[in-house]
Amino acid sequence: MTDRPVVVGLWYRLVGGCALALLLAAPLQASQRPMKLLETPREAPAFVLPATDGTQRTLAGYRGRYLLVNFWAVWCAPCRKEMPSMQATYDALKAEGLAMIAIHVGPSMEMARDFATELGLEFDIVVDEDMALTDWQVVGLPATFLVDPDGHLVAEAIGERDWADPALVGQLRSLLR
Repeated sequence: MTDRPVVVGLWYRLVGGCALALLLAAPLQASQRPMKLLETPREAPAFVLPATDGTQRTLAGYRGRYLLVNFWAVWCAPCRKEMPSMQATYDALKAEGLAMIAIHVGPSMEMARDFATELGLEFDIVVDEDMALTDWQVVGLPATFLVDPDGHLVAEAIGERDWADPALVGQLRSLLR
């Protein structure tokens, strides 16, 4: 279990990061920002987290496929806003090998499950109640990473996106090849 002061500190950093992402993104529409390719891919930090369907998910369970990992929270307005477009992109690209997981940061499992059910989200939703995934270096929400089939982080997107935007879907499609 994580120490309470560490969790509180992470909580404030994420809330502040979410607010900062809103301010920085204001001049650009969400659809105008592609994922940033990482100059030096790095190994994606492992995780084992409970899913809203009662099972557990691990990073290793997605090995061999591209995986879009989204960090979000039900209290984060930009996170909530981008979720329907994430579902649309998942629908468009899952047959091409894209897997998707959304990691809810902080409590509660019930709120994450209710939100996913309300929107009809079909990709995996897990909860990091203790905010233990600090190795991912998430500085604000939403934050999304593309993991290649070998488990390396190859691209990132900090802040809200319209994941259904044709340019962004095209970028993801080209990365899947």
